[in-house]
Amino acid sequence: MEFNLTDKAIAWFKDEFDLPQEGKAIHFIVRYGGAPQIKQGFSPAFNIDSLANQPEEIAYENNFDGVNIIITENDLWYYQDIALTIDVDAQDEIVIKQNIEQE
Repeated sequence: MEFNLTDKAIAWFKDEFDLPQEGKAIHFIVRYGGAPQIKQGFSPAFNIDSLANQPEEIAYENNFDGVNIIITENDLWYYQDIALTIDVDAQDEIVIKQNIEQE
């Protein structure tokens, strides 16, 4: 599993959600439907969550220039064995691009 946030994405999250904030993180989750469907029928999504109120165990955590991202144990199955790049498109929207990790 690999997560990469481009400089544009980091700046977007900081601007849109006033990050970094003490105890806050971008929580990547799994949703039914949507796009891109990395694993059939499901797609990645995110929330801005408080780490203090996280009911599930954090299985993955990374920091990008002060912006924390997390994945909880329940969603880890979806993100294993993939590499994601989070970027911003020409319409100033977050896009998630994926590549299968090469071992």
